[in-house]
Amino acid sequence: MPREAPFTFQFPSPAEALGELLSHARPVEAESIPLAESPGRVLAQAITTDRPSPPADVSSMDGYAVRLADVTTNELPIAGEVRIGREPPSLPAGTCLRIVTGGAIPVGADAVIKREDVTEHPDRIQFPRALRLQSGQYIRRAGENLAAGALVVPPGTVITSPIAGALATFGVSSPAVHRRIELAVLTTGDELVEVHKHPTPFQLRDSNGPALRSLFQPLSFICLTHTHIPDDAPAMNATVARALATADAVILTGGVSMGHRDFVADALAANGIRTIFHGVPQRPGKPILGGIAPGGRPILALPGNPVSVMVTARRIALPAIRARAGITAACSVPSLVHLANPDTKAIDLWWHRPVRLIGAGGAELLDARSSGDIPGAAATDGFVEIPPHNSGPGPWPFYAWQG
Repeated sequence: MPREAPFTFQFPSPAEALGELLSHARPVEAESIPLAESPGRVLAQAITTDRPSPPADVSSMDGYAVRLADVTTNELPIAGEVRIGREPPSLPAGTCLRIVTGGAIPVGADAVIKREDVTEHPDRIQFPRALRLQSGQYIRRAGENLAAGALVVPPGTVITSPIAGALATFGVSSPAVHRRIELAVLTTGDELVEVHKHPTPFQLRDSNGPALRSLFQPLSFICLTHTHIPDDAPAMNATVARALATADAVILTGGVSMGHRDFVADALAANGIRTIFHGVPQRPGKPILGGIAPGGRPILALPGNPVSVMVTARRIALPAIRARAGITAACSVPSLVHLANPDTKAIDLWWHRPVRLIGAGGAELLDARSSGDIPGAAATDGFVEIPPHNSGPGPWPFYAWQG
């Protein structure tokens, strides 16, 4: 049955097409796991403080806890010490107490003198008469970071080193995280052979599978499988059906345009996929199809040319997969770069142009001969997105290959 021509561009930009797709995506379920296994996973709960931070008044320096009223001469006897992790002794009048960074401020003390500001003796300290102290100096007050019950990190956040530290600090030994998502990558094309094989001049080694694996596999919340499908309608339908039986998200490459052997759109429709867009006004990657399977599962069919796959996977597929994984900020805001070698070229599409970074906030355009120019892409750090009919130095949004 003839298909209606795609590329009517239901959405005027990649951002709006992606936004509509994300509005239909739903996160996977949550599970509780040991804190030691949580790095890189996606929080499904908020982290809140179970007590003030810090929980008591503490010293921010190694030194001596004193009363300002006692600092009237140039020396004080040492009455003892504050042991970190223990309740502090009271500070006797007219004396000081040794204290380390993080030690609790003793009752009666209202300032800390730094070690480097005094001359130390076994039983006393001496300090300059000109030493100026203020009430509260080098004291961190209880709750000055956050009060008890305050929000530390919202749900939908990837657990990084400081977030793991916060989980431990506030007693979350078994955080609730979204389970890992099963991502099925289906590459298509009769011309593709496996990487270890020797292709004829009419064949290509499959670069799309490894490129997508490189983008997604480093993410700890993804389990990825890769299957290759020949350009055969029954095989396409059956493989898509098998993938949808278990996968939380599916990415296909190739077979999504208007060729007489492009079977992907029909295979997705036959398997109940609701198409959100088929065609986005962008170069490369105009024929991209975005859909939703039951349960809010994002389905992305990317054009088969290797650079098109890399660009559309980074710009559209990655944030959709992150949303399915439970990440609320589904795509980090891109940085802006100025082009050191701008030109006057402009097209009537959103143009993703390959660049190499050349310092803070700077990039240079690199030649790209076509959307199949893998050697050219390998020399780049990512791409800038330039709106239709625009050119010049920018600044333009920059998307690094590893998002």
